[in-house]
Amino acid sequence: MIGTDRLPVLDVDQHYYEPLDAFTRHCPKAWRERTVQTAVIDGRTRQIVGGKIDRTVTNPTFDPIVKPGAMTDYFRGNPQKRSLIDILSDREPIPGHYRNRDDRLAKIDEQGLQAVWMLPSLAMGYEEGLQYDPPAAAQAFKAFNRWLLDDWGYNYQDRIFSSPYLTFADIPAAIDEVEHGLANGARIFVVRAQATYTDGGWRSPGDQIFDPIWARLQEAEAITVVHVGEVGGAGLDKYVEHRTNIIGEIASPLQIAVGHERAIANYLAAVTCDKLFERFPQLKIASVENGAEFLPLSISGLNRAGFQRPGYFASDPVEQFREHVWVAPFWEDNLLEVVKHLGVDQVLFGSDYPHPEGLAEPRQYEKVAAELNDPVSERKVMWDNAAKLTKLA
Repeated sequence: MIGTDRLPVLDVDQHYYEPLDAFTRHCPKAWRERTVQTAVIDGRTRQIVGGKIDRTVTNPTFDPIVKPGAMTDYFRGNPQKRSLIDILSDREPIPGHYRNRDDRLAKIDEQGLQAVWMLPSLAMGYEEGLQYDPPAAAQAFKAFNRWLLDDWGYNYQDRIFSSPYLTFADIPAAIDEVEHGLANGARIFVVRAQATYTDGGWRSPGDQIFDPIWARLQEAEAITVVHVGEVGGAGLDKYVEHRTNIIGEIASPLQIAVGHERAIANYLAAVTCDKLFERFPQLKIASVENGAEFLPLSISGLNRAGFQRPGYFASDPVEQFREHVWVAPFWEDNLLEVVKHLGVDQVLFGSDYPHPEGLAEPRQYEKVAAELNDPVSERKVMWDNAAKLTKLA
């Protein structure tokens, strides 16, 4: 545990690296061809999702793995003009704490953290390949959530809070997963920032058809984490060939320029404009690993929707957004601007450890938080806000 003389820190964006059996260990054999399989193809281990080879990552074994924080300078302007292939070539055997919860507890002690939210890596890319087969998606993520419970638990010693994954495509199955998670101590649930394909076609996440899911999440005071994931290009695929990894040379410049912010901006605007927060006034949504560059345009757009559609919203949609949405900015985002747009009570800290684009040492973010020049605000960002959401304060 951390010393009592240090500021407590809750990191809302830490990750495990899934083993190859994360989706198969608990998946009935009859479902495997429609869900996730592992195969060796041309001498390389691959996973097959929905009958197609998945290329979300180049090596789904994650061994060897790129070191944490390897891309720090890349995101600071890449002053040495290094290629991403060169940056990501420095790899190491996968450390135990990427897959073992007791090793991870020791690691977060070493990092000086009180608690973490533990989120998927590979799994955030797999719903895309299953989206047109809702029963298969439901089976795949049911199996994934059982693996997660086995290996990590949903609340390990009130310090590691892991998130069952929800796919809304099969509504009864999603409710079952919420109930399963709650029965096993889950306080957070993760979704991707995308509309949902159902038997009735595409639906916004704020569509009333999904109200039974949202109602149970609100009743349980659970947090819905909207995390970056594979969303099929968010409309950019009509302009340029879509690549599943938008970082670096493999992606088009257009994807790099606008591909990251579009999905989360669409998602959060949709649930606000669908009046989800009016129907569920206690609902809490946390945007994690989506950065914060989407905020100015999103808030401006919601303000415009409010005054151009008088009488549509029961109250100011911008204030609804600010009341119900929490955001974890990237470490490279301008924190002062984020606080200006959202308010300090809605800002969270997430390191993205141990991903290469994150921070190698999570508490390095204290230097960014210090820019607020207010100890009370710094504590809110680093601990208070997330601790309240997680029911630790």
